[in-house]
Amino acid sequence: MKIAFIPSTFLPWHGGAEIQAHNTANKLAELGHDVDIFLLDKTKIDNRRYNTIKLNKLLINIIFILKYYLRINFNFLLEYYFNKICINKKYDVWHFQSVNFKTLMYLKVLKQLKQKVVVTFQGADIQKDEGILYGYRFDKKYEDFLSETIHLFDKVFAISDDVVKELNFFNFPKEKIIKIPNSIEIKKIKNVGNNNFDPKKLNIITVARFYEKKKGLDLIEKISNILIKNNINFTWTVVGRNSSLLLEKKFIKDNQGYFNIEKEIKNPDEIFFPHSDLIKLYKNNNVYVNLARIESFGVTMIEAIAAGLHVVSFNTKGANEIIVNNQNGYIVNEYTPEEMANFLMAKFNDNSFNKINTYKEIMKYDLEVNAKLMLKNYVLLN
Repeated sequence: MKIAFIPSTFLPWHGGAEIQAHNTANKLAELGHDVDIFLLDKTKIDNRRYNTIKLNKLLINIIFILKYYLRINFNFLLEYYFNKICINKKYDVWHFQSVNFKTLMYLKVLKQLKQKVVVTFQGADIQKDEGILYGYRFDKKYEDFLSETIHLFDKVFAISDDVVKELNFFNFPKEKIIKIPNSIEIKKIKNVGNNNFDPKKLNIITVARFYEKKKGLDLIEKISNILIKNNINFTWTVVGRNSSLLLEKKFIKDNQGYFNIEKEIKNPDEIFFPHSDLIKLYKNNNVYVNLARIESFGVTMIEAIAAGLHVVSFNTKGANEIIVNNQNGYIVNEYTPEEMANFLMAKFNDNSFNKINTYKEIMKYDLEVNAKLMLKNYVLLN
């Protein structure tokens, strides 16, 4: 098949949506299909199996400004531009890897050109959380435009039950919703390195970009303070873009022996994320702590389970869909630093972290399994 991917943002920006688009494109190409990724800024990405194509940034930005700010519709220029692409490339399907205002403009034009279009909503583009003001839909213009255009998609791939609930808000036809979670190369993670940590120490790792409100990194100081006061021997590794900002906090500066702050770990010679060095870092720890207040889908928890870690998370959106309590991880019901700290101490002190099968039930998150499910649904469109 000839497949066109349209992400809202892409590498080198490293977020969940960008990594999923990249990994999925590589896997589809590995399975023998032609995949092109359309970008406003064409970044040089070496050693990849898909092609990147640069869109006309000036044209698209002008049309966006005219429509968004001045209410002047110049979509006929976009239609002319995309029509040339469609004639030359003849794609079987266009797959939006999350959306924003600009990509929704592309959607309208592609449907006018009678193209088959699907979308994977990734979180902020569809979710709306009043508690932390999370989601693009707090922009009324965006929410109205999404409401106007969402029914143009031929199918929606929902990464979680919470995304399905948000689709119900827009009365999107249930028969067009296919649940396909974000996925990882499970066998690769399992086969890289060996678990290597001090069993006499609570070895915690959290992988998250520095986004305190959403990712809950503001709780690290409070939880750690309780662990220190109770003489728990622990280290806490935090990995992610801009996580070095944690080093500016006085508490972490004064207690550096407990913390290992790492910037995002990348290796341009490897095709799939997470890279081997990050997998090895997972395996230097035995407990993964998820502090996020909301996730569309917590892929780092799946990575941690595949790496053999015990995952502990608050009972929040995204996490409570992945974690089966006392089977492949643990759920802490009350979102407070005291509850998390008390849970960690209790499990560590009675050595009960070693009594569950953490690898159970995660093969449904395997990248190849879900890439083939996407392909099946692409074929059904034609």
